[in-house]
Amino acid sequence: MTTKALMITSVVYFAAQGLLLTFIPQELNTNLNISSDETSILISQTLGASFLAFALLNWFTRNHILGGIYGKPLTMANFLFFFVSAMTYLKSGESPVVWVLAGICTVLGLSFGYIAFTHPFKNS
Repeated sequence: MTTKALMITSVVYFAAQGLLLTFIPQELNTNLNISSDETSILISQTLGASFLAFALLNWFTRNHILGGIYGKPLTMANFLFFFVSAMTYLKSGESPVVWVLAGICTVLGLSFGYIAFTHPFKNS
């Protein structure tokens, strides 16, 4: 997978979750058996906003060289998010939706980890 395709895939992931959590948090919380009180909805919407911000950041940097000293912060942030999310989902594993999210986060986490810990021009 090229780095541009990886960045676009992560944008789709972040944008989908961000839009859902921002605009229909009560319905999502109800379907996931999470409390639907005001505080939970506020936290869900704030999380959705951060996902949308991450999607925007990844979208604007999709054409840049990742890895190396200039792309390292972006790849490390993506790696950390997807790695920790995958471990959290795998630990929980309550429903098929969680397992699908765990699979997506595992693939993206491994991909960003590979980019973050290798030289960007190694293959050229």
